[in-house]
Amino acid sequence: MVFAGISYVRGLQAQSVTVHAMTQAQMKAWSGAEALRQFLFHLKAKDLEQLSLGSPVQFAGLEGVEAKVSRAPSDDPINCKDGKVVGFEISGSSGGASTLLANDFCLKPAKSTVSSPKAVINIRGDLSLRGNIEVLGGDKAKVLVDGKVVGSGSLSGISFLQAKGDVELSGSSSNGIVFSEQNILLSGSGSYNALQAMGNIQLSGTVSAASAIANGAISLRGNQVTDLRAIGPVTLAGDATVGMLRTKSNVHHQGVKLVNQAFVEGDYLHERYGPVNGGQYRGQLSGPSRAENRMTRNPNLLLDIPALTPATLDTPTFDAYPYKSMANYVFERQGGDTKVTVRSVSHVLDGTYFLVGSGGNQDYLCTSNRYSPSSCVAKICTGYSDYNSCFQFDAASQTWKINGAKDANKSISTMVPGVLWFEGNVEAGTGNYHNTWLATGNLKTQGEHLSYSVNYADYAWVCKSSRYSRLAPSNFCLPGQAELQSVSAGNICFGAGGVKDGNYLGGKITLAASAEVFGDVVAGDILETGGSTVIHGFISAANLGSTGDGSSLKASTRVDLSNLPKSFQPGEHKPAASSLLVTLLWSRYQ
Repeated sequence: MVFAGISYVRGLQAQSVTVHAMTQAQMKAWSGAEALRQFLFHLKAKDLEQLSLGSPVQFAGLEGVEAKVSRAPSDDPINCKDGKVVGFEISGSSGGASTLLANDFCLKPAKSTVSSPKAVINIRGDLSLRGNIEVLGGDKAKVLVDGKVVGSGSLSGISFLQAKGDVELSGSSSNGIVFSEQNILLSGSGSYNALQAMGNIQLSGTVSAASAIANGAISLRGNQVTDLRAIGPVTLAGDATVGMLRTKSNVHHQGVKLVNQAFVEGDYLHERYGPVNGGQYRGQLSGPSRAENRMTRNPNLLLDIPALTPATLDTPTFDAYPYKSMANYVFERQGGDTKVTVRSVSHVLDGTYFLVGSGGNQDYLCTSNRYSPSSCVAKICTGYSDYNSCFQFDAASQTWKINGAKDANKSISTMVPGVLWFEGNVEAGTGNYHNTWLATGNLKTQGEHLSYSVNYADYAWVCKSSRYSRLAPSNFCLPGQAELQSVSAGNICFGAGGVKDGNYLGGKITLAASAEVFGDVVAGDILETGGSTVIHGFISAANLGSTGDGSSLKASTRVDLSNLPKSFQPGEHKPAASSLLVTLLWSRYQ
């Protein structure tokens, strides 16, 4: 059987830069191996049966390369658990020389590399909220924290906050439901629909709540609660106001404006001022101000106050490495050179190129490691001037630093649109970007940075770019269509961190200065915001790294989920269901 053509180029003219002094024939064989891997990645699982033993492969755009199936798809529970192993013999020939390369690949159904959280903010570890924090998005404004939450300043727009640890909020807050598996401590001002704690609830300032429910104790100091239910004791002080009070323990009345009704299984100590208009108690009513208490004794009073129980949190995670094969541009360092592997870009053959420049010609993809018009196929970034490159690489910190021209028109992109993948750390600086940024290390923004994830950006910006019209990411821009083809990775604007040699590396995302982000922010470790930050998408931080610190949102941070384009699906990052995860098991020369 002859398969459909596979297009791939690897820059075969540059023999001087081949690894381990490979011959041209060996280079061609390895080019064929990479082309096959790309072909397998896009193959649907149901089409594996086409790979019968001995079937030949045709390569379009790659001369001197032939291949055939040497091992039909078969089970290998040791080397490829839950998948299939398929083998190829690939021959490369050049100038009368030839070589035969045998490769075995493991093919597995693609799995999600990031959970799809149902919350706009999903944090593993502690979360610090400082400054002016605003969440817009109606019933989608849900926050999950697998740790402690500490906040001050202005906090608004959260419909549901759920935490494994304590929730301590001060300042001005206006939110919906707060649930803690530990304690809730609120001060300052703010109003809530419901407070629910498996531990204690302590309110002060002018905080008010429609309901407050606790497995432990509840303490009010000048607060208003319409419906109060506690398994533990209740303390009322500082002109507190309660509509309905129910507790299976005791009440210490230290001064209130009003308690309308109270039902108490234990004792009621009416120590200071404030009326109780009615209700029942089971134990004793005492205290110097008990004359203001109109409750009656019921020795058989039993209250049904169910205990709150833990809820399951959807734990986030992230690993950049499985996304490498989904990226339009993969940036890696090899010796002193920058290599860029290109996939699914119109007018550029899939393959690996050098990123080079000279004089007024900067940031070109070329088949050799020196700029020349004959070997360079595309310019992928626009610097501050024709003589400035967008890219700097700091070898000591393994950090890519990207800065370029920022046009007043947001539709004019600094970088070629598409999914970008970097080996190492990234500092995304000044410019307008219509890109998904993925880094195996840490990632932070600098300067006047504006980023749209590919799925969030407008079709015309990505597929008809005024600056890069010939370089459309073809997996997002299908022929004959006038709207973006959503690709799951394109929902991410920033993703950082990855597993290498069994260790989790990087994963810290820092949004600094005046950053505006259109798309999801997915940190494998922690997230920090500062300055004036706006995020139009979901946030998650998996706390998988070694920083030991929690995530923090501070200064002015706004998370806005209003008016999202239909091509953007926040929280959905899994690879396409029809794709395969392809891993090279082993290679050898025959």
